[in-house]
Amino acid sequence: MIRHWGLRKKFISVFLILITLPTILFGSLIYYQTTEVFKEQAEENINARLEKNDENLVATLNTIENITSYMIYDESFRTFFTTPKQDVAKVREAENAIKGFFTFQIMSYKYIDSIKLVSTNQDNLLNFGNPVEGNENELRKLAISTGGEPVWSNTYKLNSAWSGEHHVISLTRQINDINKISQPIGMARIRLNETELYKNIEVDMTQQGNYFVLSNSGEVVLHPDSDLVGNKYPNQAIIDLVTHEQGKNFTYETGGEKYLLVKQKITGTNWFSVILVNQDEVVQNLYNVRTLMINLVVLLAVLGVVAFFGFYNWHVKPILELTEQTKQLEKGNFSAKVPVHSKDEIGRLGLRFNKMVITIQKFIDREYKLKIKQKESELEALQNQIDPHFLYNTLDMIRWTARMEKAMETSQLIERLSKIFRMNLNKGSMWVSLKEELVYLDNYLELQRSRMGDRLQYTIYYEEQLKDTLIVKQLIQPLVENSILHGLKDLPRQGKIDIRAYKRERSLIIDVIDNGRGFQEESLSKIDGGYALQNIRDRMRLAFGEGYGMEIKKGNKGAWITLELPLTLEKEKAKKQEPGENNDL
Repeated sequence: MIRHWGLRKKFISVFLILITLPTILFGSLIYYQTTEVFKEQAEENINARLEKNDENLVATLNTIENITSYMIYDESFRTFFTTPKQDVAKVREAENAIKGFFTFQIMSYKYIDSIKLVSTNQDNLLNFGNPVEGNENELRKLAISTGGEPVWSNTYKLNSAWSGEHHVISLTRQINDINKISQPIGMARIRLNETELYKNIEVDMTQQGNYFVLSNSGEVVLHPDSDLVGNKYPNQAIIDLVTHEQGKNFTYETGGEKYLLVKQKITGTNWFSVILVNQDEVVQNLYNVRTLMINLVVLLAVLGVVAFFGFYNWHVKPILELTEQTKQLEKGNFSAKVPVHSKDEIGRLGLRFNKMVITIQKFIDREYKLKIKQKESELEALQNQIDPHFLYNTLDMIRWTARMEKAMETSQLIERLSKIFRMNLNKGSMWVSLKEELVYLDNYLELQRSRMGDRLQYTIYYEEQLKDTLIVKQLIQPLVENSILHGLKDLPRQGKIDIRAYKRERSLIIDVIDNGRGFQEESLSKIDGGYALQNIRDRMRLAFGEGYGMEIKKGNKGAWITLELPLTLEKEKAKKQEPGENNDL
């Protein structure tokens, strides 16, 4: 089957097999290998991020615990917890020292929301920082039960006169006497603002995926989404994966999307840190690699296309041109000629073809010219069958007689008819300008309107720059007459004919469009081969040669006939025209 393919098809197939397919396969292989490397690198980066955030969180928790440990050893705190409230001066002095210490801590650690101190005997109470309200009795009881160990809470809400409702995490610790370690002297609570704490831990907020902290019961301790904080995490499958499954890295799928989940236990707490990343985000950096691969493939494809067209233009195209010109020669086009750009075997073959065509032209040139002269004689004889001078003078006499009798409408009709015959005379020339032909056509249509009345409407349009273009006279009128006789006759609605003349590339295009009865597909060939239309074709071929002609097609309603003629100007009328100027007759 391949042996029957054309040369162009074979060449394109070879190009696709040897250049395009290997380029695509090479790019796909590199992209796949790079994808795997980037996935591994992304997982390492996520694990490193989790480790770093956990280090920040543990360091923060240790800092707060160290503050409460300082309270055990500092004399000002011991004085505050053990001095009766009646000793106002001593209590005030201790409070001032403590406030200075707390001011430094809050200024140093922006995530500290507020601090509360209360002595065991309830004599002395100190609140420092954000004034808050809320029930925290359970935390106090839990701290008492541990006998002085730090107790970290999960996240909960408090109200503040300054900042309204907000989430906090608190450390509650029973303070024991340094001299008698089993003797409690007070209770300390340091509250941390959850939002500020998250910012302090997650240094780079632009990282892919969410970093968050869950308790062992599935409550959200830290999360960038404040609506989730303090509540149970909405996905039970993830809670089970975090709190019960062994291991660190997991793949989780939900809703048709895959996620990479990395988790670990936070030292010294019942919390788990988690990073959940959509796998599409994990390989986001691959988009740059993919773009690079696409650019590489495009570059190779462009180079291949350049090579393709180079080889095609120098070797394949001349053969195809020779084949095409051979077909034209078979059809009788003896102007066929092959352009020769090289001196190789293909070039020499083209030269021999051109010489053969020239030889054939010499044999038929004499006979062809004789036929042209014969056709011109026939046309001239047809145009001279009636003495136009006699007819024009007679019509002019009748027109003046009608004017004298005040038959003005009759006079106008005769005047138009005489103009038609005057243009037929045209000093014996078969050529007229486009504007003269359209004026002739306007007179003819007005004569038809006098017969048909309002049942006939028409428009004539032409581009100003085309007015001096030469055409064969009476080329359009037979088409208009055909539209009236066969398209608009006995039409139940108003008939309309549109004549348009315009430039398209290097040709003059004339459209004759009517809204008449039109024609069926099966009658198109009969219409196309009619005597009048064939006569127009013959006149055009004799006047302009091959390459120009007439096209008949169906319009929306009626028929649409298009003439294509060359742009030919008389030398004495040729002048610079401003494009874009239009006229309506």
